[in-house]
Amino acid sequence: MTSEQAQSPDVEQWVEEAQEENIRPSKSRAVAGSIKAKEFDSILYGPVVDYSFRKLETLSDCVKLTPRTGLRPNEYTEDKKLKSCSLRLSHNRLSDLSELNQLINALFVEPHRLFWIDLSFNRLPNIDPVLVQCTTLQILNLHGNQIGELSEVDKLASLVHLRSLTLHGNPLEQIKGYRSYLVGIIPQLKSLDYSTITKQDRSTAAVLKSFTKRKRVARRKYYD
Repeated sequence: MTSEQAQSPDVEQWVEEAQEENIRPSKSRAVAGSIKAKEFDSILYGPVVDYSFRKLETLSDCVKLTPRTGLRPNEYTEDKKLKSCSLRLSHNRLSDLSELNQLINALFVEPHRLFWIDLSFNRLPNIDPVLVQCTTLQILNLHGNQIGELSEVDKLASLVHLRSLTLHGNPLEQIKGYRSYLVGIIPQLKSLDYSTITKQDRSTAAVLKSFTKRKRVARRKYYD
C-alpha cells in the first residue's frame, strides 16, 4: 500500500467509531432476507471496497472491474454482493456522481449501511446531491478535487451522522473563512481536513454565522 492509499490515524479512528456506532445486524430485526445473522459481522467489519487508481471516468466502469485486494481479501455473498460498508474511489478521473446510488446497490449486500466514501483526487466540480442520499455516511473524503463554491458544502448539512470530512486541496479552501463556514454549516462534524475541530473552531464559526445572519437581515431591510 502506498503512502497515498494509507489511512491517516484520524480516519482510522473514525472508521472504528463508525463500526461501533452501527447497529449490529445480529441484534436487529431489520435483516435483509438474503443475509444470515452469522454473516453480519463480516459485512460490518469487511475490507474496504477499493477502486482507487483505476483511471475511472464513470462510475459504471466499476462494475466491469474487480476491486483491489488488500491485506484482507474481498468477501462476497452467494449472489456476488460485497460484504463491506466502505468504498474507495480515490485517484481516478471522475467528474460526475449521478450513478452513485446504482453503483452502491449493485456492489453491496447492505448498501444502506455505507458509512465511508473516499472520492479524493478526482475531478469533481461540485458536491453532487446524490451523496446526501447516503444517510448513514460518517466519513467523506473529497479533498483534491475542483470544488470552488463554499455554498456547495450546504448540501452536506443534512447528513446527521457525518463526523469526518475532507475538502482541502479544492479551490474553495482558499476562500476566507473556509474552515469556520464549514464548522458552522455542519456542526455535527468532529474532524475537518484530518484536523480535530476544537472549541475555538466552534466559537469562531458561531461568530461568523451570527455576523452573516445579521448582514443578510440588514441587506433584506435595505432592499425592502
